[in-house]
Amino acid sequence: MNVPPAILDLRIASSERRSFHLWLPLFLLWPLALALGVLALVSTILADIVLFVLGHRFHRYTILLLRSFEALAETRGMVISFKDGETAVDMTVL
Repeated sequence: MNVPPAILDLRIASSERRSFHLWLPLFLLWPLALALGVLALVSTILADIVLFVLGHRFHRYTILLLRSFEALAETRGMVISFKDGETAVDMTVL
C-alpha cells in the first residue's frame, strides 16, 4: 500500500546569501485531503452514473481520480536537485 508524502524538505544554498532550509510537515494536511478526496470521489461516482444512464460512451472520471491519488502517493521518495551558477536547490519528499 502506498502512503502519501509526509514531509517536504527544501534546501536552497546561495553563495551571495545565507542558506535557506524549510521543513514542511505535509502529514498535517492529510485529514483535509482525506475529506476533499472523499467528496471528490463521491462526485465522480455520481457523474459516472449519470453519464452512464444518459448513454455517453466515455465516463471514467472515477478511474481518473483514483489514478491521480496513486500518482500523488508515488511522489514519496522523490528527490529534485539542481545547481545554477551560485545557487543550489535540493528538494526531498519523504
